[in-house]
Amino acid sequence: MQETDYLGLVCSRWCHWSELELQRLPRQPLAPGQVRIRVRHAGVGFALSLFVSGKYQRKPPLPFIPGTEAAGEIIEVAPDVTRLRPGQRVAAALDWGGFAEEAVAMADTVYPVPDGLELAQAAALPITYGTVWAALAWRAALQPGETMLVHGASGALGTAAVQVGRLMGARVIATASTEAKREAALRNGAAHALPSDAATLAAAVKALCPAGGADVVFDPVGGDLFDASLRCAAPGARLLSIGYASGRIPEVPANLLLVKNLTLIGFNYGYYIGWGLTDERRRFAQPVQAMVAEIMQAAASGKLAPPVLQHFPLSDWLSAVDTTMSRRAIGKIMLDI
Repeated sequence: MQETDYLGLVCSRWCHWSELELQRLPRQPLAPGQVRIRVRHAGVGFALSLFVSGKYQRKPPLPFIPGTEAAGEIIEVAPDVTRLRPGQRVAAALDWGGFAEEAVAMADTVYPVPDGLELAQAAALPITYGTVWAALAWRAALQPGETMLVHGASGALGTAAVQVGRLMGARVIATASTEAKREAALRNGAAHALPSDAATLAAAVKALCPAGGADVVFDPVGGDLFDASLRCAAPGARLLSIGYASGRIPEVPANLLLVKNLTLIGFNYGYYIGWGLTDERRRFAQPVQAMVAEIMQAAASGKLAPPVLQHFPLSDWLSAVDTTMSRRAIGKIMLDI
C-alpha cells in the first residue's frame, strides 16, 4: 500500500530555529513540471536561521518545510516531465522542503547522480559547488595561474571554493579562524592558509603575491575581512561578494575601486535556479544542468572531494542545526532521512 503521508520538519510561524517541529504531513498531488523525491540526505546551511525567522530575501508561504539541498530517488514525475524518471538517483536544488522524508522539486533544478558518487556527497553539489563554480567561471572568469583568496575556507562554501579554484588552475590562499580549520583548508588543496585576522591579512597576502595581491577574492564573510581584501587585491582584481557571515555588510570606498582598477561583483546563485526577484530557472536550466553534470562527474572521478560530512538523523535535527549555527562544523552538516 502506497504511503499517503510523510514526516517533515515544519516551520508553522516565523520563529527561532529551535522552535521547528516534526510533523506528519499529507502527500499533495504534483503540479506540472514537478517531481517527487524520496529524500535520503538533506544539507543544513547557516541561512536556515534567517529562512525560518522570515528575515531571508525569500519568504515561503507558511507553514513550510525548510531545506534547499537534498538527494535521494525519484518516486514520481508529473506527466510533462520527460528528462527524469522514477527510480533515478538525483540531487536537487529545492525552493524549500528538504527536511522531510519526501520533497517536491521543479524538474529544472533536479540533477541525475552518476554511478560511483554517494548520494550524501551529491546532496552538497548542486547548490554549494554550483554557487562556487558559477561564481568563479561565469562571473569572475578565473584563469589558470591566477591567485585566489578564499575567506571562510573551512565551511562548506569555502571548502568548495578552495577545491574548485585549484581544479581551475588557480593558486589558492585560504583564511580560517583556527589552526584546525587552516589545516583542513591545506588538505583541501590550498597552497597557503592564513588566520582570519583583518589587521594582518593585507600584509600576509601581499607577502605571498609578488604581483601585489590576489587576482580574485571569494568572500562569503564580509565585514572587516572584506575591507582588508580591498587592500590586498592586486590591480585589476575581481572581488566576489557572496555573503555576509560576519554579520556586517561592508561599505565600499569607490575611489579605491577606481585607483586599483578593481571589479566588485555581487553574486547570487539563486538568480539562476529560481530564487531571484523573478523566477529565471527555466531560462538558465540548460547551462546550470550542464554545469552541475560537470561538477558531478568531477566528484565521481575524485577531482573534487565534497566536504567532510557530519551526519545526524532527522530525529536529531536539533543537534544538526545547533552544530551549524555555532560554527563548530568543519565541512557540511547532513541530515540522514
